[in-house]
Amino acid sequence: MSTAFTPRDSRIPELDGLRGLAIGLVLVSHFIGAVTVARPGSPLAYALVPLRLCWSGVDLFFVLSGFLIGGILLDARDSTNYFRVFYTRRFFRIIPIYAVLLLSVAVTMHLASAGVIGKYESVFLDPLPWPFFVFFLQNIGMSLRHVWGTFPLGVTWSLAVEEQFYLTLPLLIRFIDRRTLVRFMTAAIVAAPLLRTFFVHGGPANFFAWYTLMPCRADALLLGVLAAVVLREPRWRAALLSRRRWHLLAMAILFVGVAYLGWRAPAHDSPLMVSVGFTWLALSYLSVLVYGLLFRESLLSRVLRWGWLRGLGIIAYGTYLFHEFFLGMIFGRVPWVHSLQDFGLSMLTLVVTLLFCTLSWVYFEKPLVKLGHRFHYQFERNAPGAEPTVASPAGVLLP
Repeated sequence: MSTAFTPRDSRIPELDGLRGLAIGLVLVSHFIGAVTVARPGSPLAYALVPLRLCWSGVDLFFVLSGFLIGGILLDARDSTNYFRVFYTRRFFRIIPIYAVLLLSVAVTMHLASAGVIGKYESVFLDPLPWPFFVFFLQNIGMSLRHVWGTFPLGVTWSLAVEEQFYLTLPLLIRFIDRRTLVRFMTAAIVAAPLLRTFFVHGGPANFFAWYTLMPCRADALLLGVLAAVVLREPRWRAALLSRRRWHLLAMAILFVGVAYLGWRAPAHDSPLMVSVGFTWLALSYLSVLVYGLLFRESLLSRVLRWGWLRGLGIIAYGTYLFHEFFLGMIFGRVPWVHSLQDFGLSMLTLVVTLLFCTLSWVYFEKPLVKLGHRFHYQFERNAPGAEPTVASPAGVLLP
């Protein structure tokens, strides 16, 4: 195994592990932490304290997405079919299983309204018009109408953020030089917490704008892209490799800050979290990503290569899309764990979700990904090198 990441590595198992860690955090938050009702001051309440920031798995997904998609686009920047191949591959990876989710929710809503399977009143409360979901505008619809747009589809706000990111980043990488790109990304990273703070003070009751709009989450996405740029520069990569102790010190400081956020500002809408907390979390996750790639003999890298963690990462996209659908369907309501029976039902739902998404990956998603990758980037004959082999054909949730 190579001792450090290089842009031409065919596949990097640590990134599958990081994706597994990200979806694991989301699952813990949604199946245990965020849905368990505990009396303040009780032993259960104290036991749940370490889970306070598990919802930030989405922020790890954003960092990963920026790194992976940014790297793919940087490597293919000079190809003659740059846009066609990128969007063809994105289509086959993202759209089919997402369409299955939308169809599943639509059919279930129809059957529920007809009284065939029960009413599911709380599960399908406050729906958004379907065009928002079809055109990946649900994050904007949520911000305008101040609703999640039904429980099973609420999580897709982050998919909308990703899709809007995919529409803008390829243009930036294709048409502006690297130095200007870095300056633009730095400005956008600084602007994101300012935008979140502006939206919160402009409309404190509107949870959605500062949380779900793409420019407000651009810090996590663009920090990932910035890392992809840095690690593709031999001089910068060598500098990082020669400063391992400084990297460890920086990671320690960042995670002390994460612990402080979990203690003092664990909620999404805490003023400290809204302003700089999200950026701090993204920096912390970025430090893990970079260290795991540069020092592949380290304990962290070995953990990220655990088979079960990588396996979870491979099915992360489908799991993220469908886990709240199964929670709503099996519980018959928005799930809250009030008892051991509820906890057992939550664990059963988790098993069903993982089984379904494993089968979906093997028999539905993976063949489509292979179909998409029949399209290859082409380069002019006088361009240096052939088509680069990139770290992964996918983004945030996508193997």
